[in-house]
Amino acid sequence: MKQIVWYLFLLFVVLSCKKNEVSVVRLHPSFGDRNEVVLVLDDSLWIGSFGDSIRSHLARTTTISGNTEPIFTLLQLDPKIFTSKAKLARNIVLFSTNNQYEFLLQKSVYATPQNFFFLRAENTEDLLKMFKKNADSIASVFKASELNEEMHQVVRASTHNLNELKDFFGCTLKIPDNYHLQVQDEFPFLWYQRDLPSGNINLVLYEFPITEIENDKGSVENHLLQARNFIGEEFMKTAKDQAYITTSTEIKYTITKETLQNLPAYRITGNWETVNDYLKGPFICYAIRDDYYKRYLFIEGYINNPFKQKGEQILEAEAIIKSINFNEN
Repeated sequence: MKQIVWYLFLLFVVLSCKKNEVSVVRLHPSFGDRNEVVLVLDDSLWIGSFGDSIRSHLARTTTISGNTEPIFTLLQLDPKIFTSKAKLARNIVLFSTNNQYEFLLQKSVYATPQNFFFLRAENTEDLLKMFKKNADSIASVFKASELNEEMHQVVRASTHNLNELKDFFGCTLKIPDNYHLQVQDEFPFLWYQRDLPSGNINLVLYEFPITEIENDKGSVENHLLQARNFIGEEFMKTAKDQAYITTSTEIKYTITKETLQNLPAYRITGNWETVNDYLKGPFICYAIRDDYYKRYLFIEGYINNPFKQKGEQILEAEAIIKSINFNEN
């Protein structure tokens, strides 16, 4: 009798668990071009000053090798045509006027990965104030998300074991298979390149002793640029005689402090140009301070893609750089 009661109790527990199970909904993969943002708001707002304010924040231009490019590509949809398909976009901002006052970010609402911002206010004036107050935060979330997605893509496209990275620099990088080794030198110096229909993406690694970057003969920032320019003149030649790559002085470069793989680093962005040649383009560089090897490890991405937008290629180069790992065996 006790055994029957025990089995009945187990059956009750199992049925109760099944009844209370939460069904798992598998979300669709999100879609959208890199750096694309879908804005859901009335057409009447988009064509007026409200829309101008949104564009000034989310579509502001950056200067890349003399050309201006928006930081995001904006796609505006009226709420009436915000269909189920459109709700699968990766980056969405929805504006609405009702009795609520709410600024909310939700992740993976209709698709994954997805960043869905909801902005709700009683009137358009308050709605615009809310947007302006949070515009930088919205942009930061989208930038970080797009870089993260690019890093996933880089990892998926990288299957080769690049032993020269470990031999020369004691690290690994997720470099997609469509890059090839262009130059290898015992300096140490490595130069990888990916061909584009109208140019190429270049990835360069080299190192300098910490004592050459940090000393009393000048600032760290100046020594970082001097190191870059030395490498350009020594190794990064072009097809023209006595032509080489150097840092452009036409467009202001920026140097900021960051952390990469828990190591202090300088992030340098700007434009490169060629001495005795006409080529030029944007670059991104991370100079990582590595006490273990008493060095600054430089990893740079150079974009050579004349007359084309280059924002996506810069993002790809940064994604590769940020895949660095010093801990793999």
